[in-house]
Amino acid sequence: MNGVKVLLFGAAADRAGTRQTELSVGEETTLGDLWPALVDRHPGLAPMRDTLAFAVNGEYARAEAKVSPGDEVAVLPPVSGG
Repeated sequence: MNGVKVLLFGAAADRAGTRQTELSVGEETTLGDLWPALVDRHPGLAPMRDTLAFAVNGEYARAEAKVSPGDEVAVLPPVSGG
């Protein structure tokens, strides 16, 4: 596999119309680099950018985190509760 598996949850999955997709990555790809490709494929996600959290292989990650082929990226909407 030359890409990463992207799992979408909650409202992100609803807006994308899918719970899973795959995106190609290179050796120096960061999580932030994936966002434009994800929005190109699923434009409904664009307005959610500032509210989403991301995880790489089960660990929360920031935009500068590296992603490699075979990684799993989760797109997580805000969680409310109290």
